[in-house]
Amino acid sequence: MGFPILPFFLIFLVWLAFRLRKLDTKQKQEEHDFWAKERQANVTPAKDISNLRYITIPMEKFPLNFSNDEKVIEIEKELQELSTHKLLNLIGVTNTDLKLTYGVPNFQTMSQIGDDFDRVCVLLNSYAHALMEAERVDDVITVLEFAVGVGTDISESYTLLAHCYEQKGMHEKLELLKRQVEQSKLLLKNSILSKIESNRTIISDEDQQAVDMKL
Repeated sequence: MGFPILPFFLIFLVWLAFRLRKLDTKQKQEEHDFWAKERQANVTPAKDISNLRYITIPMEKFPLNFSNDEKVIEIEKELQELSTHKLLNLIGVTNTDLKLTYGVPNFQTMSQIGDDFDRVCVLLNSYAHALMEAERVDDVITVLEFAVGVGTDISESYTLLAHCYEQKGMHEKLELLKRQVEQSKLLLKNSILSKIESNRTIISDEDQQAVDMKL
C-alpha cells in the first residue's frame, strides 16, 4: 500500500496560498503606511533648528601639522573646514523622517548637515591611521574617542581604538568601549566585538611569548 501523498500535497498548497496571501496583505499595509507617512512629511512646516545640539570638532586637541605628507595635510585642512559647519549624527535617519522631524523647508539643510557628519567620520578614521603610522598612539586615542563619542558607524574606528587601549593597558576604557558597542545600534556591532576579542587574544599571545623568551 503506497503512502498517501495527495492529501499532504493539498494541505501544503492550502498552507502556501494562505502564507502568500498573508505576505501580500502585509506588504500592501507597509506600502500604505509608507505613503501615508510620506504625504504627512511633505506638508510638515519648518521647525526651529537653531538650537539643536550641534557637534563641534575639537580641533584644538588634534596634533595639527605633525606631518609633511600631502594626504595628511589635506585631511587636516578638510577637518578644519568642516569644523566651521553645523554637524549632526543623522545616520540611519530616512529622508521621510528628516522632513517629519525638521520640516520640508529644512530638508536640504539637514541633509547637508548629515552628509558633512558622515564625511567627518571618514576623515577622522583616515587621520587616526596616519597618526598610528607615525606611532602617535595617544593622539590616535584622542581622535578616535571623539569619533566614537559622536557615534561614527565606521567599524574600523572602534577596533583601532580598542587596539590602542589594549596596547596602552587601558583595560577599563576597553571594557567601557565594548559595552558602548554592545548597547549601540551599529549594524556591524557583532563583527566589531568579535574583532576586538580576536585582537585581545593575539596581543595576549604575543605578551606570553615575550615572557617565555625572557624565561
